Amino acid sequence: MSMLSFAVALLFTLALVPVVRWASTRMNYVVEPREDRWHRKAMPTLGGIAIFLAFLASLALSSLVNGGGSQIRWGLLAGSAVIFLVGLYDDLKPITPQAKLVGQILATTLVVFQGYTTNFFLPRISNDILAQIPNILLTFIWVVGISNAINLLDNMDGLAGGLAFITAGILGFFFWRVNDQALLPVAAAVAGSALGFLVYNFPPASIFMGDSGSLFLGFTLAVLAIARQPQASNVFAVMSVPTLLFLLPILDTVLVTFTRVLRGQSPTQGGRDHTSHRLIAFGLTERQAVLTLYAIALISGVIAAVLESLNYWFSLVLVPFVVLSLTLLTAYLGGLKVVLAPATGNNQPKAITRFILDLTYRRRLLEVILDFFLIAIAYYLAFLIRFGLGTRLENLEVYLRTLPIAWGGTYISFFVFGVYRGLWRYVSVDDLMKYIKAVIGGVALMAAPVLILYSSQSYPPVILIYFVVLLLLALTSSRTSFKILDQVFAPQIRGQEQRVLICGAGDAGEMALRWILMNPEMGFSPVGFLDNDVFKAGKQIHGVEVLGDLNSLEALLDQREIDGVILTPGLFDDADLKGKVVELCCSHGRWVRNLRFEFELIEGN
Repeated sequence: MSMLSFAVALLFTLALVPVVRWASTRMNYVVEPREDRWHRKAMPTLGGIAIFLAFLASLALSSLVNGGGSQIRWGLLAGSAVIFLVGLYDDLKPITPQAKLVGQILATTLVVFQGYTTNFFLPRISNDILAQIPNILLTFIWVVGISNAINLLDNMDGLAGGLAFITAGILGFFFWRVNDQALLPVAAAVAGSALGFLVYNFPPASIFMGDSGSLFLGFTLAVLAIARQPQASNVFAVMSVPTLLFLLPILDTVLVTFTRVLRGQSPTQGGRDHTSHRLIAFGLTERQAVLTLYAIALISGVIAAVLESLNYWFSLVLVPFVVLSLTLLTAYLGGLKVVLAPATGNNQPKAITRFILDLTYRRRLLEVILDFFLIAIAYYLAFLIRFGLGTRLENLEVYLRTLPIAWGGTYISFFVFGVYRGLWRYVSVDDLMKYIKAVIGGVALMAAPVLILYSSQSYPPVILIYFVVLLLLALTSSRTSFKILDQVFAPQIRGQEQRVLICGAGDAGEMALRWILMNPEMGFSPVGFLDNDVFKAGKQIHGVEVLGDLNSLEALLDQREIDGVILTPGLFDDADLKGKVVELCCSHGRWVRNLRFEFELIEGN
């Protein structure tokens, strides 16, 4: 039945999209190129009609084959229809974000009325009626939030459609595993219609799905996620699976909202500052960026699919690791320069912007929150290493009781030793020594109360040693992540540049190299060093090799593609030698630039 739903939706979408595209163009329902949008030509934008009609056709035919409509989830279909109409109206005649939100709340009300709510609080609040209040509130937040997240993610050809196909496929696997014959055809229909549309929307696209498509897909997938009955009853599995399924749109929404608020812009304002656009700034092509995001969504979705089959104690580490890794990557991309939407209105920072800037930059709130999870994970891993995957509940109870002590001791030490004073992108050996002192100091502060409260049988002291190593590794890895990503992906960011040879492999040459790597807009790509110190030949500085001495210059100019040569201070005390180098480069058609480090005195009036 599910294969029938998928095939019908796929074929109907493939047939309907050309018709909708022609009609949309003929009636002039197109999106013109704008500075805050990615496309560069007018595009028809009613593709959501084909997606929704194919979805309905698939479910209708599946119902007929199955012998009636007894298994049709009318509440879900009613909500999906309302959200589709809201999006379609916005495509035909743009409405305000407030009006769109009202429509989303109305659609969510329909599915909640039909019983589609999360059961997160039900086993944790004994009174069933009282538990439904936070369950309903969480359902509204989830469905409306994911609907808007997918809508925001529809910012590049093929992105929203591909991610919807992947997510629907993972959800379909969940329903197939528990033999849910009512929801499996729905997931299959979504997957088929998304894939059919992707044929016309993958870069370069010939049609957009519009709000009617993105809101419909986001809403339907969000409802399917909470309609899934988890096999595991623990709170961690209930929370983690939906989060992992929609981790990419969640992180993209957080990134866009946060960075726009910091710039004093409205989060609903359009712009080319999404994760996909930042990957373009990262040096990827449009297709590469979309495929990279597909891969991230697929990996997180697969982890969500196998989570309930994993050992519970292992999953407590795997999920936070995946979430924190993608969060750090998102934060790194957030620092890349992208083409932003033009500023509108008053450019003076608002009170909320100043408040967030104060918390995040002066008070380092985000780093403090990150360390909250790093400490908990490192401490948990220390217990896991000591007791193994067969950890008993008694050991977990000891962990939970002593975790606040671990937080308190390490936070005090982190503040005393100035962990929150440095910038990640410029981490140095001095910072690493600071981290070592902070970690050892934090564990020392927690050791006494923990060992006094618990005997060596219930709390082996070796846990503290494991904790020191793991916390130091987590702290160092997080703080050096930006620098590592700079080094790993620098060639991608740099693109087409002038290949330069740096003469001088001393301190000045190393500073010149770092300055070039940190400023890709200069347009230089170092190919090697030259230095008269024979002991440096063959060695590398930040991955760039010392190719030989100055006598090798002519051969390198003949053999290698070198556009220019940079001379560093202190290398050419002999003016005649410098003149010969300049003459040799000019005879080979290469430019020569002299690097100078100086402090210019500015005279006051």
